[in-house]
Amino acid sequence: MTSINTRSVRWLGVLVPIVFWASVLFFEALALNEPISWPAALTEMLLITLGSTVFANWVATSLERQQTELRWRTEHLEALRDAGLALTTELDLGKVLQHVVELSRTLVNARYGALAVLDPDGDALSQFYTAGMTAAQRAAMGSPPAGHGLLGIMTRGGQALRIDDVASDGRAAGFPDSHPQMRTLVGVPIISKGRTFGNLYLADKRIEAEDGQLVSATFTADDQEILEMFASQAAIAIENAQLYRENQQLAVLRERDRIGMDLHDGVIQSIYAIGLLLDDARLRLESEPERVRRVMDSAINGLNAVIQDIRNYIQDLRPQRFEGRNLKQGLEHLAQEIRTDTLLHVALELDGQAATVCTARQADEFLHIAQEALANIRKYADAKHIVMRFVFAEGMLQMAIVDDGIGISPTVVRQATGNGLRNMRERARALHGEFRIESKPGSGTQIIVTAPIEKRSA
Repeated sequence: MTSINTRSVRWLGVLVPIVFWASVLFFEALALNEPISWPAALTEMLLITLGSTVFANWVATSLERQQTELRWRTEHLEALRDAGLALTTELDLGKVLQHVVELSRTLVNARYGALAVLDPDGDALSQFYTAGMTAAQRAAMGSPPAGHGLLGIMTRGGQALRIDDVASDGRAAGFPDSHPQMRTLVGVPIISKGRTFGNLYLADKRIEAEDGQLVSATFTADDQEILEMFASQAAIAIENAQLYRENQQLAVLRERDRIGMDLHDGVIQSIYAIGLLLDDARLRLESEPERVRRVMDSAINGLNAVIQDIRNYIQDLRPQRFEGRNLKQGLEHLAQEIRTDTLLHVALELDGQAATVCTARQADEFLHIAQEALANIRKYADAKHIVMRFVFAEGMLQMAIVDDGIGISPTVVRQATGNGLRNMRERARALHGEFRIESKPGSGTQIIVTAPIEKRSA
């Protein structure tokens, strides 16, 4: 910032009028031949000098005051900007709140700072952060304040507060014996989207005297203004930290739902299929021992695969059931598996080009939907034939699984109360596609999933 040299203003403010007056005087004497009255001229010069000196000093003093105020505002705005930037680098809510208290002390040169967080109803304190006190001082004070006295005034009113002498203010109450002595106080609310999140308090302003010592001073209207601007920035930072925390919690819930869906569609269905195999083997134990032996081997292999899937879940990995298989291989595996384990006739109609353009992510979702649909057919449909179809349909990918079983009632289709139907819909939504069921009691069921073609990553 370029400052004006006020010393030059003072000198020029005096010299310019005198030079101009002298120029006029000599012009009149030389050009107009008017005689000069030296006593009158001397009096005029003295009056002009005196008047211009007073005026120049007034102008220079005003400029100095404005420059000082401008410098102060510039420094505080820079500090405010730095404080705001510092807040944006942190997303942990607790650290943000503590940072707000510490930065606010620096902005107004306060010895102590505190941030009172209000409960959701806005009428009581739920958390209290401080700065400027040692851990021993905090411990000696006991439990956080309850929001009485001066703190309660701001909590109830939501307005800024500035006090020059706390001890003489009749509203001050509730200070414990071990509380540090505080003389001056300023407080401002932190408001986010119309709701008061909390109140920011600063106590004991200190300024540097000419001898370099820190001395007590009162908080000014400018201090209050800069704190109110900072409180607005703090509100944004607090809101961002809250949103980040909520997003983290939402991500945990989504991951929990995903794992639950994968467990239901993968591990649980596999265990159920193995249970059916073993139940059938139990009935054939005496009549077909060789077949039972093969079934037992298949069940053991299936259980080993389930164990591997569970290990992968524990290690936060995706299940391995369809790992390494493209859509064509996965559908062929599911079809062969149900042919082997049941007496159902399964036909697979596959458009090779449609299967080729299906990405790995899409294949995973399609295959889990197919697995769930086939498991439901085995359990509930009482069907004899199944057709699995994967083709292009109006420029999109479409998978249809059709059976000739007893069908599904419209109420079950509409409400989708079971995990199976709900999971299939969720997976279709993950494909940005459409999931529908066409069924009537006694007329079989069609499960149809349509999804747009995805671009493969380079």
